[in-house]
Amino acid sequence: MTREPLLAFFFPRRCPFCNRVLPYNAPQAAFCAACAETEKRLRHEPPRLPKTEHDFYVLHGAAAAYYYTEEVRRTILACKEYRHPWYARELADRMLVCLWGAEPPRHPGGRPTLEPSALPRYDLIVPVPPREPDSHDPELPRMLARRLGEVMALPVREVLELTRKIQPQKTLDREHRLQNTKNAYAVRKGEDVEGLRILLVDDVITTGGTVSACAQALVRAGSAEVFAVCIAASETLPKEKQSK
Repeated sequence: MTREPLLAFFFPRRCPFCNRVLPYNAPQAAFCAACAETEKRLRHEPPRLPKTEHDFYVLHGAAAAYYYTEEVRRTILACKEYRHPWYARELADRMLVCLWGAEPPRHPGGRPTLEPSALPRYDLIVPVPPREPDSHDPELPRMLARRLGEVMALPVREVLELTRKIQPQKTLDREHRLQNTKNAYAVRKGEDVEGLRILLVDDVITTGGTVSACAQALVRAGSAEVFAVCIAASETLPKEKQSK
């Protein structure tokens, strides 16, 4: 028996979309019944991100579990800006379910089940590095990567670093986002990624500039392939998914 159900008993899991304590019979053990319809509506289906909506380069491909809007956006901001890092685990578990078809845990605090045959071959999980290298705050991509690594039984290494200071992407338009991150990342000295297929993890993909710049650094260092995943993509919400 793992320690997760015991920890969930003493520290109840909360719905990442509304912060209610998750009951024992919570839908897919990840969100409350009141948020089930919204969660389903905001899923990015299919999860593969279209190149027509993003400025990808070098990347083998990218995928997102949700659209970056409404409750999903508020949850991500709560993780990043309002010091609610405990949502990261539920969000990572939803990535496993939405992107790879993992079986949700039976009850809150459990762990998704992923069939090995359903998992593309990756050798290493790499989180996108923080914009502030000296920050001691928990970084969402790092927390997501660690949880994905636990369930996928894959190593997680922070092999990337910034080579220069960049501005916050949210303050820039599309063109300047790409210029802001281009050639801004490198593989750390002493890290070997030669021939590895890498799963790159970020929280949000907007233009694709950050994950593409990270992928470029990895490929230059010898990586065979880089595929990026995130919780949510910043795209126009399809009309049929807009709230009535």
